[in-house]
Amino acid sequence: MGIDALAGRIVAALSTAHDAVLVRDRCGRSDLVDAVAAECRRRGLEPVVEHVSNDRLRELVGSQSAQVLQRWDDDRAGDSARVTGVISLGGWPFDPTGLPAESVAAWVAAARRVEATLEQRDLPYVVVAVPTVEVATALGMSLESLDAHVLHAIDVGPDTLLAEIEPVVRALGAAAVIELRTPGCALGMTRGQRPLLIDDGVVDADDMRVGATVSNLPGGSVYWTVVEESTRGDVRLTNGSVLRFDADGRVTEGPYAGERISHLGVATNSAVGRTTGWTIVDEHRAGAVFLALGENRYMGGRNSSAINVDLLPSEPTLLADGCVVVERGRLRPT
Repeated sequence: MGIDALAGRIVAALSTAHDAVLVRDRCGRSDLVDAVAAECRRRGLEPVVEHVSNDRLRELVGSQSAQVLQRWDDDRAGDSARVTGVISLGGWPFDPTGLPAESVAAWVAAARRVEATLEQRDLPYVVVAVPTVEVATALGMSLESLDAHVLHAIDVGPDTLLAEIEPVVRALGAAAVIELRTPGCALGMTRGQRPLLIDDGVVDADDMRVGATVSNLPGGSVYWTVVEESTRGDVRLTNGSVLRFDADGRVTEGPYAGERISHLGVATNSAVGRTTGWTIVDEHRAGAVFLALGENRYMGGRNSSAINVDLLPSEPTLLADGCVVVERGRLRPT
C-alpha cells in the first residue's frame, strides 16, 4: 500500500469532518504525516498538524518544568475549539519511564483536559496504528514485517469490513445477557437495551447519531456498552493477569482498581492474520474479544473516568443469551 493511498484511506475515514482537522503526529513518520496533511487539503480540509511523536514528547516532558507542562491544554485551547475532527497517527502508548514524576503528572493532567474538551464536542475521531522502529523493536519484528502486517489490514475497505461484521451483529441480536469465559474464569454482565455499535473503518453520519464517534484503523468490530454496575466474576487477560469485579461492577484490585467496564467488543477483520502484542491491531483480528475499562459517556454509557484502556482477554469464549458467538478466539456466529 503506497503512502498516498494510505493517506487517502485515513482521511476518508473521517467522512463527517469539515473545515479544520487536527492531525496528531504521534509516530514521527514525516512522510505519512505530510501525505495525510496533503490529502486533507485535497479534500478541502485545513490540517492542523501537531508534531509530538512519542520520542519528541519524552524530550518535552523531560526538559520542561511542571509549571510549563500544566499549560499544555491552554496552548491548544484555540485548536480544540475549532477543529471538526481528529486523526491520531500512532497507536503506541507513551512511555514515561525515567522522566520526572511531577512533570509527567502535570502533562498527563493537561492532556486529559484536552481530551475532555474534544470529547464534550462529540467530534469524529480516527486512531491509526502506524508502525515505527520503536514499535517494531518492542514487538521483536522488523519494520518491514510490521508494515506488511498492519498496512494490509488498514487497506481493507468499509464494504468488506461491513460484510464481515454483519454475521456477528445477527448473532448478537437483541441479546441482553453477555458471558465471557477465559481459562479458569467467567465474567457475566447485562447489556440491557444498549445498542450495538459498528466500526467499519469510517465515522459517518449514522455512526455519529448513535455515538460511534471513534474509529480505529485497522477497523472491523462490533462493540457495545454494558449496564455498568452489572458486571460480576473475573476474566483472565492475555498477559496472564486476572481482573476481578465486585458487587458494584468495579475492579477490586491492581492498577485498574475501582474502574468499571466501558465497553466490550468482538473483532472481525480477517486481514489481521496473527497476534503481535500490539493491542490496537490485535484487538481487530477476527475472533478477538476486547474489553475496555473507564470512560464511556461519549458512546452513550454512564462511566465517568480519567482513563479509557482496551484490554485483551485470553482465549475468549463469548456467549450472548447463552448462544456462542466466539469460541476460544474464533468467530462462531449463527
